[in-house]
Amino acid sequence: MTLEDWLNNRWLHAHESSAEEIASLLKSADEDLRNAGIGEVSAGWRLNMAYTAALRFARAALYAQGYRPSHEREHERTIDSLTYTIPDLPAETIKLLHKIRKLRHSAMYDALEEISDAEADAAVRAAATLGRNVKASLA
Repeated sequence: MTLEDWLNNRWLHAHESSAEEIASLLKSADEDLRNAGIGEVSAGWRLNMAYTAALRFARAALYAQGYRPSHEREHERTIDSLTYTIPDLPAETIKLLHKIRKLRHSAMYDALEEISDAEADAAVRAAATLGRNVKASLA
């Protein structure tokens, strides 16, 4: 399967991006990542900020390819698109990002205090690694 197949399935839409839009996403993701690294913030919110950073990094990579996700299963597909936008990214990273996505969803709608410091730290590391990979691919 390719991103073009995803477009035909209506999982994506064509998107004409600009260098400024992608730079803005990367800047916002970096800011989210910095904030997620503040140890005094609760683990739940740190995980949420790291997840947001990862999602923005993934979206920047997708925009650079000329696509944006449709609204149905948007977060899931944005993460899955990394298989095509950053082909060297280990499959384990994508699996970890999905685990973080599910944790974040549960925490946002159930209880943020159920997130451990270890889970938040893992989310920060995953987002930072993804950011480095995305930036390298866009350079």
